[in-house]
Amino acid sequence: MRIWNRKKNEEAVSYRDGFFFHINMRYIHYFNPGHEMAVLQGQPSYTAPSNVHKMMKELELLPLWYADSQDFVLVDNPEKIKELDRPNEFGPMASPVSTEFILKKGATLPPATINPWGVSFHSLHMFSNLKKLSGWPLVIPQWNPAYTQLCGRQTAAFCLKRIIEIEPSVGEIAIPVFCNSLEEVYKELKTASFPVICKMPYSSSGRGLLWLDSSELVTSESNWIKGALNKQGTISIEPALNKVQDFAMEFYSNGQGTIEYKGLSLFSTERRGAYSGNILESQQRLKERLSSYLGEELIDAVRDAVKEVLETVYGTQYTGYLGVDMLVYKDKQDKYKIHPCIEVNMRYTMGMLAVHLYERYMASNSAGRFIIDFHKKAGEAQKTHRMLQEKNPLFFEENKLRSGYLPLCPVTENSHYIAYIMASATCS
Repeated sequence: MRIWNRKKNEEAVSYRDGFFFHINMRYIHYFNPGHEMAVLQGQPSYTAPSNVHKMMKELELLPLWYADSQDFVLVDNPEKIKELDRPNEFGPMASPVSTEFILKKGATLPPATINPWGVSFHSLHMFSNLKKLSGWPLVIPQWNPAYTQLCGRQTAAFCLKRIIEIEPSVGEIAIPVFCNSLEEVYKELKTASFPVICKMPYSSSGRGLLWLDSSELVTSESNWIKGALNKQGTISIEPALNKVQDFAMEFYSNGQGTIEYKGLSLFSTERRGAYSGNILESQQRLKERLSSYLGEELIDAVRDAVKEVLETVYGTQYTGYLGVDMLVYKDKQDKYKIHPCIEVNMRYTMGMLAVHLYERYMASNSAGRFIIDFHKKAGEAQKTHRMLQEKNPLFFEENKLRSGYLPLCPVTENSHYIAYIMASATCS
């Protein structure tokens, strides 16, 4: 970060992440994963599914790792911070605040701009109520009805088509087909090349997916499709590719028509698509990994094509981060190919968090993984946490992490999730 006065009497500004900010501008962050369903509902009140709600509450301190020290993070229980062993080497961090605290002290707090993980009508309404009831001078953007369409997989499918038109070197890729009834699904499956993946238009992180190996559906598969159609009105069907590597390109839209490329993120998923973690390495090393499959020229061409399409579709409609999930796969001739747009995540992403974690906290000669583990039984997460802590002590170099196990959120006997960095000299 560099600070200077542009003119003698002008307020100092700061250069961060490619943008200029007023020094005294603060943000209040809020972790609301799975916001896509809230976007679809478009209502002031929204109750997240139990699994998403659990993730929200157990990992609500994650924004502390990408927020600035003058910022705030909205949480249920600010006392959780006492259970977080954040190394002193990393310096000061943002302030966790609860709704109760804001209602009592809001009028005395400095102005702040809201910055939820994902923008939904529900999150904007929630902050608007806090502003009204507390007197906190919050800056809250207006809800844009276009967000509902932009957030769905239909828009991602449109983007994929445009990317292929701009950069035909990616090869032939099947555009997802959207079906609005069970009859349309059966018709599509009759001519499909299996396996295929059925997807709800509003879902993320591997949720809302159904893998099919045959057109002969069992009862549970038919029920899933019926339920998805009842909830969201349509589902998409696309071929399941022979995956080699999941990755994403991260971008930022300034809302004025400019999309800025923020970096690569290479991540891993479970067999059926659920996100599990990211590789933490320099951008150069991540690009080298992909180049070994695809070549640097193709990666750059796809980045430019995606940027062009995002500027057309999102550039003037949306301000915030965009993560475009992609895939390295093998075709039927056993050649490496790229799928340039599996989905567009109109929000902050785990991949963008991984980019920030490496840049802010990792030593230059270090590498590692950012991992999110889920443990079904209470007590298992804490047991794993203690074992990792004991076997992987932390080592630092010039106030940055060189190696060891670093939990990013408190882990208690009631925890089911662990979010952490595992750093080492090398990473495979």
